[in-house]
Formats: sequence, C-alpha cells, structure tokens
Amino acid sequence: MTPRLVVIGAGPVGLEAALAAATRGFDVTVLEKDEVGANLRRWGSTRLFSPVRMNVSAAARRVLGAACPPEDALLTGPEMVARILEPLASSAPLLGRVRTRHRVTAVGRARLTRRDLPGHPMRGERPFRLLVEGPAGEEVLVAEYVLDASGVYGLPAALGAGGIPAPGERALNGRLIRDLGCLDERLRELSGRDVLLVGHGHSAANALEAFASLSDPPRVTWATRSANRRPCVEVASDPLPERERVTTRANAMAEAPPPFLTVARRASVESIDTRGGRLGVALTDGGGGVFDAVVGLTGYRPDLSFLSELALEIAPASEGAARLTRALRGVTDCLSAPAVRPEDLQSGEPGFHLIGAKSYGRLPTFLMQSGIGQAGAIVGSLGAA
Repeated sequence: MTPRLVVIGAGPVGLEAALAAATRGFDVTVLEKDEVGANLRRWGSTRLFSPVRMNVSAAARRVLGAACPPEDALLTGPEMVARILEPLASSAPLLGRVRTRHRVTAVGRARLTRRDLPGHPMRGERPFRLLVEGPAGEEVLVAEYVLDASGVYGLPAALGAGGIPAPGERALNGRLIRDLGCLDERLRELSGRDVLLVGHGHSAANALEAFASLSDPPRVTWATRSANRRPCVEVASDPLPERERVTTRANAMAEAPPPFLTVARRASVESIDTRGGRLGVALTDGGGGVFDAVVGLTGYRPDLSFLSELALEIAPASEGAARLTRALRGVTDCLSAPAVRPEDLQSGEPGFHLIGAKSYGRLPTFLMQSGIGQAGAIVGSLGAA
C-alpha cells in the first residue's frame, strides 16, 4: 500500500513538504484550515526580508517555471501567495491534494493514547487518526505520517507583563490589532489618532515605518520591554538589506523620537479597558493613557492543543520541538543557525514532525529557508514510497 502522508497547513513550508512527498510517491493530503497561504496574507504590504531564491526550493521553481518571480525579488506576503503558493498548490504534482477550509481538531494514534508506549518505536506501527472539520462536517483521516506545518500566527502572545494577558485584554481581543495585515487595512483611519504600539521586534519596526509614512501620523506611544535606546536587534553587516533598513530606521526613531512618537522603555501592558469607545491602558512603567487603537506585535506561540494525545517532546521555554531547540541553543540570528542532524528533527512521536515556524515555537530565529530545508530532510528520512 502506498504510504499516506498528511501535511497540516498550506503555507510555504507545508506546500514544499507536500511537493517533496508527492515527488517521492507518497499519497499526500494537505489540510488547511483557511485558504492557501493564509498566514502570509496577514502580512499586508510588508515585504519579506529574504529574496525569492531563499524562500522557494529549486524543485518548486522548476514546477513554477517561467512564472516564478525573479530570484532577487522581495515579495510581500500576499504577493508570495498569489505568485508562488497558489500556482504551486494547483500545479500537477499537488492538484487535488490541497483541501482548504479543513481544520484538524485532533491527532492521535489508532487505539493508543499518549500514555501507551511513549518513546517506543512500536507506536510507529499504528497509523495516525486525524479528526478533521470541513465544510461537510467532521471526518476521520488515517495516515502513516503527519507533518504539522500550521505555523504560529494564529495564537498571538499576550500583551501583559510576564507573558500573561493583562486584566481586560482577553475581553478586547477582537479590538486589538495583532498583525501587520490588519494594521495595513486600518492605517489610514489611524491618521492623527492616539495609538499604542507594543513590541520591539521586526513587526513593530515595520509598524513604526508605516506610521511614519502617513502625511498625518498618529500620536504613537511605543511600549517596549527593552531598556535599550535602540530596542530592535541589529545585525552587524546584515546580509539582508531590507531587514537592515527597517531595523535601522526604527532604532533611529527610538533614539531621537520624531514629534509623533513617545517611547516607553521597560514597559508592558498592566491593564486595559474600554472608555467611551476608546481604550484605556496602564503601563508597568507608570505611564499609559487613552488610545484609539492598540497594536500588539509581541510575537506568537504555537497551538499544541490538538496534539494533546501525541507523545511529543516539547521544549519548555520555546514550546517548539525539544530536540531542535537544543540544537539551536545559543543562536541569536536566523542566518547563523547551524545545519541540524536528522535526529534533531525528530519529535519523539514516530512518523510525526513539527516543521517550519511551528518547530521553532516562540524562538524568533526562524527563517523560511530553514523550514524548506527541514521539509526536504524530513521527507527524505521517511524513505521512498
């Protein structure tokens, strides 16, 4: 019987893994809870720091042919979806294999709970059972292999101090701007308004640049946990010019704030509440105020809830794959990650792999190129079908 392989998530790494598996003769099914490239669509007009040659494998470029964008192009998330992911999903190797609007709600082993034979290779003798919710209702799929490439963008990290939600935060979740795509959609309406920006990573740096681009920028309070005058991490002689440009500009604004910007260092959200249609926020540094919008770009964390019956080795700090996290110990930049061994990509559950951004969990050093490398290595380790 042809081995069955299910990929959870139709993003760049999921589709690369599916392509590699289909090429090797596996019976591949891709399950995507939304639409192809849903997470990248939420990037709005923000451009990837890395060029096409780093984000698309040679195999995928061959499938796309002349339609593939130039190797040095810096695409936005939606552009990558339209020009690479959607054509790849509908190409001959993957045609009919990608099922959108199909959410995986649970993954387990046939007749085994996570307590049965944990860490034992005999678990691999039982197929996986996936409970899937689609437009026609629930169904169970069975597979010998499962790759979870569902990413992390569906679960934003909390704004509150210490990583837990601030009082009032959970009740307002629908009102908070938690990704750059949403900010892109609302940017014009924020002109001249009062905005709180929380976070000091590259997403926050991009948001700050977006505010500065307006002819009438909002009055922005930038709350960052960092105490540094230049809060965004900079890489010396950065080989990614777009990342260097965005980071340098954000840090320059933090160091010498323009009139529209106030920087609150060593500050997290203490509490948040509604005040006549606006949002009242107290910060841990004693500051705060009343804002028309709160933009929380504090990172994301993986959703492991539907994997609770698998005996996975999860890193306690990153919530990613434990073995991979150990292999990446001490890595501070995505471009300096070492080559990992096949055993570093094992999850502790035979035949199951966390792959792509989800394998990194909350580590900020994930690079799409690394995820594509994982896809090839993992599929190759499964043997030819």
